[in-house]
Amino acid sequence: MVRNCFRLCLAIVAVLFSFATAADEKKEAPPKGANVFTHAEKLTSKDKLTDGEKGTAIEIKEDTMLIWVDLMPDARFSHDTEYVLISASGTKVVKGQWWPVLNDKPLFRPGDAAVDVPVTLGGGGGERK
Repeated sequence: MVRNCFRLCLAIVAVLFSFATAADEKKEAPPKGANVFTHAEKLTSKDKLTDGEKGTAIEIKEDTMLIWVDLMPDARFSHDTEYVLISASGTKVVKGQWWPVLNDKPLFRPGDAAVDVPVTLGGGGGERK
């Protein structure tokens, strides 16, 4: 229970930071809603994380926690996403356009039994979807 609460808090802070950064960079209002997913296992330097099946590789240099933010949950094709990577060295946000793929396996896809229910922010009142 404490672990899930901690993961949720980290995800919320990351998304709020992301919204503030995006609004500052684009001078636009933040997205009206977002789904936040957390990967239950740490990533290591041996893992291969990409933005989509044929997308850009995202380097993992050390043990890292992955939070993925879908900034347009109703979009079916390429759209703004963010990878929040948390390690002992700090937090890094990587902009993306697709669902994440880890070691050639898609993550957080609908119908995947291993996926926690995403936390929905904005548009849905901050309730779990």
